Amino acid sequence: MFRPMSRIPFALIAGATLTAGWQVALAQQTAAATASTADNTPELQEVVVTGSLIARPNAETAEAISIVSTDDLKNEGVTTVEQALQLISANQTSAYQTASAVTTFEGGGSYASLRGLGANKTLVLLDGQRLAANVVTGTGIDLDTIPFAAIDHIEVLREGASSLYGTDAIAGVINFITKKNYDKGELDITGTKPQDGGGGGTDADLTFGHGNLQSDGYNLLVTANYNYGAELRATQRPFSSTGFNPALGLTNTNNPGTTPGSYFDANGNEFQVGYPACKGNPYLTRYYGDCAYEYSAAVDLIPKTTKESGLVEFTKALPANNTVQLQYFYARSQVTLWDGPEEYAGFVNPGDPYYPTAANSTCVGTCSGPPDLTAPVEAIWTDSYNSRELQYTNVETRMLLTFSGNNAGWDYSTAFNFSQNHNRTDADSGFPQLGILEPNNVVNPLYNPFGSQSAAGEAVVQGAYTNGELAVGSYRQWSFNGHAGHELGDAFGAGRAAAFAVGYDIRGEHIGYVTTPLAVPLATSTYFTPTHTFGARTEQAVYAEFNVPVTKDFDFTISDRQDRYSDFGNTNNGKISFRWQPFEILTFRAAASTGFRAPTLFELYRPNLFGATGEMNAYPGCATGNYTAIFTQSNCTAQGLALDGGNPNLKPEQSDNFDVGFVVEPIQNLGITVDWYRVTIKNEIQSIPNTAIYGNPTVFANYYVLNNAGSLTNAPSLAVDCVPYTAPTCGYILQTNQNTGGISTSGIDLSAQYLLRTAIGKFRASLEGTLVTKFLLQQYLDGPQLNLVGQFNQGEQPIIRWSHQLNVDWTNGPFGAGINNHFLSSYGDYALLANGQVHTVGDYDIWGIYLSWQATPAFTTLVGVSNLFDTNPPFSNQGGGLLTNWQSGFNPLFSDPTGRAFYLRLKYVF
Repeated sequence: MFRPMSRIPFALIAGATLTAGWQVALAQQTAAATASTADNTPELQEVVVTGSLIARPNAETAEAISIVSTDDLKNEGVTTVEQALQLISANQTSAYQTASAVTTFEGGGSYASLRGLGANKTLVLLDGQRLAANVVTGTGIDLDTIPFAAIDHIEVLREGASSLYGTDAIAGVINFITKKNYDKGELDITGTKPQDGGGGGTDADLTFGHGNLQSDGYNLLVTANYNYGAELRATQRPFSSTGFNPALGLTNTNNPGTTPGSYFDANGNEFQVGYPACKGNPYLTRYYGDCAYEYSAAVDLIPKTTKESGLVEFTKALPANNTVQLQYFYARSQVTLWDGPEEYAGFVNPGDPYYPTAANSTCVGTCSGPPDLTAPVEAIWTDSYNSRELQYTNVETRMLLTFSGNNAGWDYSTAFNFSQNHNRTDADSGFPQLGILEPNNVVNPLYNPFGSQSAAGEAVVQGAYTNGELAVGSYRQWSFNGHAGHELGDAFGAGRAAAFAVGYDIRGEHIGYVTTPLAVPLATSTYFTPTHTFGARTEQAVYAEFNVPVTKDFDFTISDRQDRYSDFGNTNNGKISFRWQPFEILTFRAAASTGFRAPTLFELYRPNLFGATGEMNAYPGCATGNYTAIFTQSNCTAQGLALDGGNPNLKPEQSDNFDVGFVVEPIQNLGITVDWYRVTIKNEIQSIPNTAIYGNPTVFANYYVLNNAGSLTNAPSLAVDCVPYTAPTCGYILQTNQNTGGISTSGIDLSAQYLLRTAIGKFRASLEGTLVTKFLLQQYLDGPQLNLVGQFNQGEQPIIRWSHQLNVDWTNGPFGAGINNHFLSSYGDYALLANGQVHTVGDYDIWGIYLSWQATPAFTTLVGVSNLFDTNPPFSNQGGGLLTNWQSGFNPLFSDPTGRAFYLRLKYVF
């Protein structure tokens, strides 16, 4: 189970794999070396490494790759791809289920984000081939649909690779490699139980292989996986149980929108019914002098999930050193999440049986007198008995046919790849049609917004609930690609031949995503805007790579790729890298490249729709009372309207990438790798923030579409003033996708590995860390450079300055043990404390341990504890940026709310 470490692999590869399976290498070790448990140095074999087309000895390429074994990850209790990538220091979290599944805009998916540049700039491959993107977001591969049971190891290329792979590889490449030539059976079961209840789950993998490609001429691999993740609610953890702590700036309540309901009378005074008893309010605060409902207590921290996947792969040896392989996989991920209750508003008429009285009404704040109960009152309430649940079902399928061989000095491979992502979004329970509950914005007289319901009132509620399919769509991708490589001879007397490879790629994409008729009446309770997106395109590319050894210690590699897209035209991207080994213990490497990201079909063709912006008070005159025809007193206190959506005129994003590093083995069995990186991106595809548009109406005059009164329309007037969208009474700003602004980031990757042999066993230690020294975001051309390293800046999520993964393990015969540490450094919080001071979100420092025993050659058992010290996530009043949810008290992008958990792993080989 553990890999060898010796002087030669350290000096040439700078590689060592410890208990957790981490390895930062200049090349990939072969599968045989990966699985070896011998102490002898594995023979260097020619392999094709992620980031290269040329087969060469596995110590002679200049690519910086992190490699992690899935078998070793399971020793730490990791059972999903999502959990695995959270431990990669170069991966600044983009969106995980704990963060994204409480919003309708991520489709219940989990995504990677190398260098913090986003899922759309991180290329995810399975056996070197692309997968269809998640149709809901239109970009990024849902990590939950990777067939985890079939994966042998994960290769993370931590530098740009557009010169070979094309679009999306700006930040790097994550390549999931399936098991190869596997000829045994394995049953692997892991169960996880948190100490405090909620969360945890079960994972079961079955893998079966038959036939040996060399001796039998074929190999059949079949894998199956089932994973169940239990729900964890906010009330099950003390740091998130209320979402209300005014001293720390956390005030998440429906206020107004109380339980029981409040109302505004004809004089504009607010009154609370049933105060201070507040009956029926399970998540109550009386802080405001009313029955405010703490909505952040009524959400999932981790939703209930089920995942099933299966893979079948048949490989057949053909005559003349050729091989054909057929691979098919199916993966299904279903996420069911609790959104808590609905907040309502509607008018109640005098004479209705539940019309309030002066006796049961308490003034909230300051009132001009007793309630005016001679006219309809506007009731605002939260139905605490209501429980909304959304369900996302993601299905990913892929069929891959590959033909490869080696003849006449040529290594070649060609493949046909078809993959599809299908997503269905359902209103699973508890979503009301407001047209039934309060027709024409008047509350049904049988319904009581100020207390418990009668049988007739409950019948009205149940009649309003409508469940079913809200949206459905598919993203399809096909490709026909191939490459071939050949040696050119040793022109410089380096002792190694130069080599080249050429390749081609023909690809097509199609997106089709629609909301159902049910989405229209439920839009006010799901916030799922009725929409549709359709688009398609084709792409052709040719590319080449040359590796030239100049001396036995120095070689360089040049690669280039020309792409042609049917929608925006051509782009060319190149890369040059070198490797220099002046001493046996020291190797230098460097690379410079250009990259690009093509606009996605979603960014190009998503329809333009109205949506509410933040408040319009970003206009400087709002603070001083210098109102204008556009920014009236009413507008300065209201949310505005924006037209957002796709833009068919988008151009690709462009990047410049630089990487410089060295590998050193100062003493035997100690390897250290240090890499500096810099990525600069321009033509960033984004929408200009509403705060910038409102803040400078002169500069952004072209982004204003004013109504016939020469003003903007505020969000509450949408239905009245903006139907149809071209109505002259509708005023709004433009926030459609644009090529504007950019990103500049740089930092250092550090890796160290050490092996110590003693009389009581072998000890291995590894550290992989990333220090981000700069991350500047420009939201629009000529705009300010927002520094995001270690701080929220204008609401953008921070970039973690330092993160690392530390692993130490011990083996002695059938016994083993390990300890690991996952660390993220502190950062400045989103909101100020009540005293006006900046709050620092503390370091996140998590330890885990495990013990293993191989009772027989076939059976291994392992017990472990994750989050050994039961460390709570550091407090954060997070908000802004891409994080749109109602979880509070911590930042779910960076920390796990589970707490201390115990796990048991049983592995049986047959």
